[in-house]
Amino acid sequence: MTQPKRYKYKGEERAKRGVRQTERAPLSVAVLAKGIHDCCWYRRKVSEGTKGPIEYEFTKRQVTLCKESLPYNAVWLVMKRTLGETPTYSYYISNAPVSTRLRLFVWLSGIRWAIEQCCEATKTELGMDHYEIRNYPGWHHHMLTGMLAHFFLWHMKIRLGKKAPALTVSQLRMVLEMVLPLKTSTIAEALWLVARVQQRNHRAFLSHRKRHDAGQ
Repeated sequence: MTQPKRYKYKGEERAKRGVRQTERAPLSVAVLAKGIHDCCWYRRKVSEGTKGPIEYEFTKRQVTLCKESLPYNAVWLVMKRTLGETPTYSYYISNAPVSTRLRLFVWLSGIRWAIEQCCEATKTELGMDHYEIRNYPGWHHHMLTGMLAHFFLWHMKIRLGKKAPALTVSQLRMVLEMVLPLKTSTIAEALWLVARVQQRNHRAFLSHRKRHDAGQ
């Protein structure tokens, strides 16, 4: 809980909100996790590894985030620890609804590696990190295009199924590059493309020059 506090600054009386002195001091997530009884931790299987199932223990609590030393927003704190006598802890913050079940958080924590691998493959095979963009709409368009292309390749791989079990996403991309016909452009289209690139570069130059002059 907060309450208004009055103070003087340069002879002028002012007011601001602060945490009540009777409230408990904030806890770190490490102290909170280690203070939870073992009966409140639930063992769940995250995935299948080469040596068998990969299991962790999970629990969740609703906590309040702080912003500028004041209570800001109530969120879920999902805690994960390894098995054994000396566990190591991991923590996740989520703004999921209050009704969200623990099993959903467990599933989301298990697909993090898969998401990282998908992003890495999209960068390597489809150039998702090859961009020179100066605004967020263009960046979002490039990211979405790369993700859709990656999804298309995986959809083709799944559709092929047993017909080509050893075919990888990288090999599919190379096959499509050889099979799909390249567009042939006329001289007028090539000149229009060059003019468009020059106009875009000139606008970027003027924008950069304007910011440089404003900073002096």
